[in-house]
Amino acid sequence: MTTTKRPHIADDNTTTKLSYYPQFTALSHQGEHKRAISSVAMAPSKICTTPTCASASADGTIKLWTLLTSSNNSVNANNSSTANTNLTNEDNNNILTTTTTTTTNKAFSTLVGHSRGINDVTWSSQAPYLATASDDKTLRLWDAHTSEALVEFRGHSNFVFCVKFNPSSNILVSGSFDETVKLWDVRSGDCISTLPAHSDPVTGVDWIRDGTCLVSGSHDGLIRIWDTATGECLKTIYAQNNPPVSQVQYTPNGKFVLAGTLDSTLRLWRTSTTTTAGGRPNGFCCKTYRGHHVNTKYCVASDILYNTNAATNKQQEQQQMVVTGSEDGKVVLYDLQSQEMVQTLQHSNDPNTAVLAVSCHDSERMIATGGTDRIVKFWSCSSNNAAATTANNEKKNHSKDHKNDEDSSSSQQQLKKQKHDSKNDDEEEDNDEMKP
Repeated sequence: MTTTKRPHIADDNTTTKLSYYPQFTALSHQGEHKRAISSVAMAPSKICTTPTCASASADGTIKLWTLLTSSNNSVNANNSSTANTNLTNEDNNNILTTTTTTTTNKAFSTLVGHSRGINDVTWSSQAPYLATASDDKTLRLWDAHTSEALVEFRGHSNFVFCVKFNPSSNILVSGSFDETVKLWDVRSGDCISTLPAHSDPVTGVDWIRDGTCLVSGSHDGLIRIWDTATGECLKTIYAQNNPPVSQVQYTPNGKFVLAGTLDSTLRLWRTSTTTTAGGRPNGFCCKTYRGHHVNTKYCVASDILYNTNAATNKQQEQQQMVVTGSEDGKVVLYDLQSQEMVQTLQHSNDPNTAVLAVSCHDSERMIATGGTDRIVKFWSCSSNNAAATTANNEKKNHSKDHKNDEDSSSSQQQLKKQKHDSKNDDEEEDNDEMKP
């Protein structure tokens, strides 16, 4: 596929004026595969009490890592430590707990079974199981307790590129280079439904939070919303100039889809069944993230990081970030609402390294990244209260300095306010609806 010229990337490192955001730093330990890392997935906190990450690679293996930080584990001067990884499984009110000891820089489990490279890995939200999609044209269901493959799913006629559990974790959806989307019964491995979804490889799939709809994205440039019960295509969305879609993801509230495209752009699309107060149609692109990451060649992953920890001020309560990989060795964090770049993380010093894989923890401020350098890196941050206080003071001083000017031009400001009321109402509604 022909690629377009890469946009200029600013040389200024790390941060913007949004100084109240906590800053991420790399943890001292990291993981490694024998070939490029295609996917990383943080385990849901519901099923894993210690932050845990799965990484999938073109070497055909999945590795499980425990994320060690100063808050949950001690690291000695030799940069090694041990941690307990507790995987819980609730079945008929019985809780099964497995405790595994792991050492920094070494995976506590390696899952082997696929005959070719693995493109995607995802966790069940209900039990310690994983699903993988592979170039060997199959999917597999894995038990994280035993590292054994439980079910093999056969039916695709080409590489299987993406996979996701539904919210109940009893159905899998997969997308393939055979241009179809398939739904699978998790227990039996049978194909429930096949959707002739696209005219090019399917590069991303995801479920809405109630499982009634799913989204698919493809190199044909289309994003499609499907009714899972009937198989009907409810909506087709595409960006201007129809750039190939590299990944898709529902927001937690199910009203928006975040999609990456091979024009170095992430877009947030409104897909809910209701219209806005201003009457804007569904399929409307309400946010765009670009200018600081490069994505013109690979299917680069992105994720949304929500601040679910207790906040110390209103600004921290609103911390929501879009985290994306980049084809220049960086990971870029954008503010979800303002679309401004918050921070860049240097995953690799090699500008030719593509950071293909990104995953954010659902309850901790932690990020996992992986790429063509074969390295898995883990990132964490502190609350950065001092920076938050400084930002608040600066904002107060700025408001005080300009109070008289604002008062003297109150009539002009009121006219401007009236002129933009409709637009602001729509934007505020979008911002409110994007909250988890």
